[in-house]
Amino acid sequence: MNKRILFFFLLFLSGTAFSQSSNNIYIEPGFDFGRYTPFSARHQYIKNYHQYSVDARIGWQSTGKKRWEQAFNFPSYGLRIGYTHNTLDSVVYYSHEGNYWGPIGECFTVAGFMNGPIYRGKKWSFDYDIIYGADFWTRHGNEMLGSALNFHVSFDIGPTIRLTDNLDLAARYMYVHSSNGATFLPDNGVNSHLLRVALRYHPYGHPKFEEKDFGDFEKKNNLFVSASGGWLQTYTRINGQLPQETPMFFGSTLRAGFSRQFNSKFRWDVTIDYCWTGETKYRYELLGERDQYNFWKSSHLDLSADFEILFGRFAFCAGGAYYLYHGIYSGTNEKKSWGMQMTPFEANHLPEFYTPFYERVGYKLYLDKDCRYFLGTFMKIHLGSIDYIEWTVGANLF
Repeated sequence: MNKRILFFFLLFLSGTAFSQSSNNIYIEPGFDFGRYTPFSARHQYIKNYHQYSVDARIGWQSTGKKRWEQAFNFPSYGLRIGYTHNTLDSVVYYSHEGNYWGPIGECFTVAGFMNGPIYRGKKWSFDYDIIYGADFWTRHGNEMLGSALNFHVSFDIGPTIRLTDNLDLAARYMYVHSSNGATFLPDNGVNSHLLRVALRYHPYGHPKFEEKDFGDFEKKNNLFVSASGGWLQTYTRINGQLPQETPMFFGSTLRAGFSRQFNSKFRWDVTIDYCWTGETKYRYELLGERDQYNFWKSSHLDLSADFEILFGRFAFCAGGAYYLYHGIYSGTNEKKSWGMQMTPFEANHLPEFYTPFYERVGYKLYLDKDCRYFLGTFMKIHLGSIDYIEWTVGANLF
C-alpha cells in the first residue's frame, strides 16, 4: 500500500506539467551512457561497469505569463519516462545459507523534471535539469537496494542548440541517484554519472516569450509550522539478523520558525525542531538497557535553517540543523557534546550513523496561490547516511 501511495503522489506532481496550453508542449527522446559511482572502498570495482538508458521527456515550455517564469528565464517542466539497462552483474545478495553474487537488475523510471537555462541566446542555451521521481527495479534484496520501488533523483547540465524552428539538439552531463531512503534495507543506493544526447521536438514551433513588467516584488515574512512522519528500517542488528530482517520504526519531526521570502525566487527559514526517533529503543535493547528506556529517550531538539528555490508553487529545499539536546541524557549525569564530535555515550545510545548535525534536502508543493499551505517530502541525512524520509504537511500562519 505504501508503494502505491508513493507512486501516485509522484505521478500527480509530474502531471501538473500538462495543465497548460498544448501549443507549448515538446517531446524529447534521449540516450544516456555512463558508469557507476563507487560509494565505498570495497565497491571500487563497480566503476568498470557501464549503464545504458533511453528515455522520453514530455515538457511544457513557459512563456513568461507568470512572475516566476520570467525570473528564471523561461524554464520548462514536465514528465520523464525511462528505461535503464545495467551491466553490473556482481552485487551481493544476503541469505542465512550464505551470501551470493548476482546481477543488479533493470530499472524503469517515472519522474517529473524542471529544465531551465543558465544562459539563453538566439541559437543556443546552456541549461540544467532537476529531476525527482520513482525508480522500479526488476531485482532487489541486494547490498545496493532493499526494495523494488526507490526514489529517483538526478541532475544534469549542458548546452541545447536550436537546429530549426521545431528541433533542438541537447547534450548533457548527468548524475543519478536511486535509493529508498532507508525505508527498506539494504540501502546503499545506486549512483552513476552519464553523458546524454537528446533531440527536442516542438510540434508547434518554439513559443514566443513575453516580457512583462510585474512591478516590484513585495517581500514576505511568515511564522510557520509543519509536522512530518516517516518510517525506517534500523541499521542496528541483533542476534545475527540480516540487514533486511531488522525491525521498522516510526520517526517524526515538528517544526516551528520564521520564514522570509526576499524575492520571487528565494526564501529562507530558521526553525526550532523537535524530532522523535523510535529506533533509539532498539539501541537500548542492543546494550542490554531496555529497562532504562522511555518515550523521552527518543527525543531530539535542534536548531535548523533551510533555503528554498521557488518555481511558482513548487520549491526545492536544502538546509542543515545542529542538535541542541538528546533525550538520552535524561536521568543520567551525561552532558551534551558541543562541537563536531560525539561522546562515547552518545555514539552508543543514539541510532547508527548519527552525528552532532544533519542535512535536509527535498521539496515543497504549495497548495494555494498565496502559498500558505504546503505538502513536502524531505530526506533527513547524517553525512550521507539517511535517517528517514519526512512526509510533511505545513502552513504559513501570518
